[in-house]
Amino acid sequence: MSRLFVFLLTLAFAGPLGAQSTPSSQDIARVGDCVQTNAARGSQAQVLSRCTEIIAGACRGDTTIEIADCLMRETAAWDAWLNAWWAPMRERAKANGTWERLLASQRRWITERDAECRRAYDSAGGGSIRVIYGAACHRDLTARKAVEFYFSLYR
Repeated sequence: MSRLFVFLLTLAFAGPLGAQSTPSSQDIARVGDCVQTNAARGSQAQVLSRCTEIIAGACRGDTTIEIADCLMRETAAWDAWLNAWWAPMRERAKANGTWERLLASQRRWITERDAECRRAYDSAGGGSIRVIYGAACHRDLTARKAVEFYFSLYR
């Protein structure tokens, strides 16, 4: 990971706005409610199109760092659900003998996510907009994986 990428993400988390990167219980609930409501009548793609931006969308007119902070807060809300849905995924995989395959797949996904988001960050070519590109990538890929878990478990 490039040093600048790490520095900018650290700055966004640790700066004066960084405390806001932690999602509230209300943020987490909004994401979960959106997924459950939309999954009942839609595809994974429809859930993603309706549920991403649920937190970060309100920050579009803000500064670059504030937008990135909102994206990271939304990523953390999605990650809370990803982790919540990981537990039953793990238990099911252990029960049906596919645990090692699920674990390997998840580790591969983390590596691929990080590489893809590094490319998104680098594609900005410079400037503070990179932080938004990287943060949006992490949010989008985390949301996609969380929705995959949800559909695997409950649909």
